[in-house]
Amino acid sequence: MTGKLIAVANMKGGVGKTTTVVMLAEALAADGARVLVVDLDPQASVSVCLAGPDLLCGMIAQGRTLEAYLALKLIAREKPSLAARIHGRVSLTTHKNEPLALSLLPSGPYLRMVEREIIYELTGQGFAMHAIEGRLWKLFQNDIAPLAADYDYVLFDCAPGISPMTEVVVRGADLVLVTSIPDFLSTYGLNAFVETIWRKSGRQSGQSVPKSPPYVLVTRYQQGVRQHQQTLAQLRAEAESEDAGFKLLTTCVPQAAALADALVPRDLPPTFSGKYNVHVSTVLIPLVEELKGVLHGA
Repeated sequence: MTGKLIAVANMKGGVGKTTTVVMLAEALAADGARVLVVDLDPQASVSVCLAGPDLLCGMIAQGRTLEAYLALKLIAREKPSLAARIHGRVSLTTHKNEPLALSLLPSGPYLRMVEREIIYELTGQGFAMHAIEGRLWKLFQNDIAPLAADYDYVLFDCAPGISPMTEVVVRGADLVLVTSIPDFLSTYGLNAFVETIWRKSGRQSGQSVPKSPPYVLVTRYQQGVRQHQQTLAQLRAEAESEDAGFKLLTTCVPQAAALADALVPRDLPPTFSGKYNVHVSTVLIPLVEELKGVLHGA
């Protein structure tokens, strides 16, 4: 059976997207799943969090990154191996005395530049923008999506906004998670995101419409902040309306030092329970169960 593709995205940065990818990837792996994380963000935050700066620098120098693959495939017109750029057992976190079954397809700081060069190169060859999008969609279907055959879950850490690769992955994912802090600025772009990908663009351009509406995951929630309470209530009301463009997960990720510290490299390999502490039972297990229910129709 093919694994499930999960895209974690938002129009805005700084809303807990990378933290969500790291903790969700490790929680799924601790639950017994084989997990692959694909970094689509040129900031390479999830890559450095999982691999560490030294290993990531080595992979960038060796061309074992997503942008190196894209450059060879679409600009140099070679036939590179995508699987050769995946680093297995990348997480230092252990569970039940074993390293988590967590792999990484990293990106580096040149990903955004490579995406631009792809557009310039294909435009120079006479491709219209619609045809360029078609080439990226074909690459996703033929090269990236088949990676799921070797994993139970493939998580994509998407760049803020809608980059060419982010749009392709969002359209092809089994589930799109939109992380958002429950405040005015963080939720402001949600409707625009839904309108662009799910409503107008997909139907007008002939591109594939995503398989399901996006699911909003509230992050950095502070129960004692009035604006957070009000915004969460508003999101719930919108998600329950008849013309809702999104659904809302019941699980909320709280603002917590332990979750922020999950991104910080450790001198000694941490255990899964030691790393996330009480949030294993209060956040991670409920989140994993809720997502499994969404993905598998429970």
